[in-house]
Amino acid sequence: MAKKKKKIVIARKGVDMDMTPMIDIVFLLIVFFMVVTELTVQQAEVILPVASEATVEEPQPGSRILFVNVSFDSEGKEVIQLMNGPAMTTEQLTLALRQEAEAYGLYEDNPANPDPRARLSRIEVTIRCDQGAESGNIHKIFGACSKARIYKVRCAAIGERLEDPYNPE
Repeated sequence: MAKKKKKIVIARKGVDMDMTPMIDIVFLLIVFFMVVTELTVQQAEVILPVASEATVEEPQPGSRILFVNVSFDSEGKEVIQLMNGPAMTTEQLTLALRQEAEAYGLYEDNPANPDPRARLSRIEVTIRCDQGAESGNIHKIFGACSKARIYKVRCAAIGERLEDPYNPE
């Protein structure tokens, strides 16, 4: 007698698709759009003062840079703006800086990083003050940054200017 062959039955289930690569792509797109929106225009039209010793400093990786602009409106009145937003007083600037610092996690107790000074160094404020503005506003902005516990502050300037926009010759 001949032996009967055993019939092998393969049960086919529905085709499963691995969603991991698609989720990775979605997260990469989210990160991409977050970075692109961060690079939108955040600076007002300001004529920066000339400083012969001005240097360019690269920001630290992972740092948050906030721009405070001091410029003039159409009536010639000095205006303080955070990130090219609406005009504000120094008290409003202090509150806005505190909100930015809270959003960045400056005031939170982080068990992974208990040292708040490490978080302090990752928030930077760049003051872009028009060369015709009074220096008292810069001191007020420094005070607002200090009240918001943001201590890494720099003033923007340019190294050389070919012509003076206030005194064209």
